[in-house]
Amino acid sequence: MADTARLALPLIAGEQALKHVTHNEALVTLDALVQPVVEELGVVAPPGVPVEGETYGIGPSATGDWAGKDGQLAVWTNAGWRYASPAEGWLVWDKSTEALYVHDGADWVAMLAELQNLSLLGVNTTANATNKLAVRSNAALFTALEAGSGGTGDMRLTLNRETGSDTASFVFQSGFSGRAEIGLAGTDDFAFKVSPDGSVFHTGMTIDKDNGFITFNQMFGSDPSFPTVSGGVLSVDTSYVVPAPETGVTDTIDTISGGFDGAMLVITGSAGITLTFSDGAGNLKLGGSRVLDNFEDSLLLVKRGSDWIELSYSDNG
Repeated sequence: MADTARLALPLIAGEQALKHVTHNEALVTLDALVQPVVEELGVVAPPGVPVEGETYGIGPSATGDWAGKDGQLAVWTNAGWRYASPAEGWLVWDKSTEALYVHDGADWVAMLAELQNLSLLGVNTTANATNKLAVRSNAALFTALEAGSGGTGDMRLTLNRETGSDTASFVFQSGFSGRAEIGLAGTDDFAFKVSPDGSVFHTGMTIDKDNGFITFNQMFGSDPSFPTVSGGVLSVDTSYVVPAPETGVTDTIDTISGGFDGAMLVITGSAGITLTFSDGAGNLKLGGSRVLDNFEDSLLLVKRGSDWIELSYSDNG
């Protein structure tokens, strides 16, 4: 009796007696293989009390009734076990792992355990020919594979371009219009850029590939702050300060708190205010006591260790 090519379903022969037997046999096979659900894959011993319609994926070195049936699907019916040999591309749902598996011609492979050579992937959105990977979400996470799970504990996100004249960068957008870009943009130097309209970009800072030297491509500075002197101590948070006396219109500073080793500090005066910075008192190391009593007066310091050291002083009053 002939069988179908793909599922090996028995065909009814011409003038065959008891045609219902052949027909029912085909239906039972179809019932097992269409939208197949298995109790478990890789099972090597038949269950003691199988239930009608239960299907199993037989593992290697099977025993009992399944001996010699390795790799096949086994379905229990009133007539006993029926078997089917899966072909490449067959899908089954494994109830024990709650996962979908595809047969690769040799074994069952979890569908989401390995996805290779996808042409497009959209997560909660639609990918396209330009953005082959697209994610629509309020957050995204990449986390390291821990050493205890076979990883190294490291996490590196790599952007690779083809040549030195190509671009590998992160672009930050507002309403899908670029506002900032950092990375390698046509050269091997690392650049920081901003844009008002997504069309024209201005480079603010560049790090030289050969030596790490930093070039500020535009003017730079610090917003001024206006701290008040307290007990002879000037507390600073920004690199440009315009101090105010604790009381009245005069004060003396012998200590500056804040900053870090290597920080630079610009101090300017105010009209009608007299501030005296005492050399050698507290942590000030100056070329002499310095007085700022004019809007145009300035003092430039650098912090080394706990001391603030004078770089320049300008008395323009």
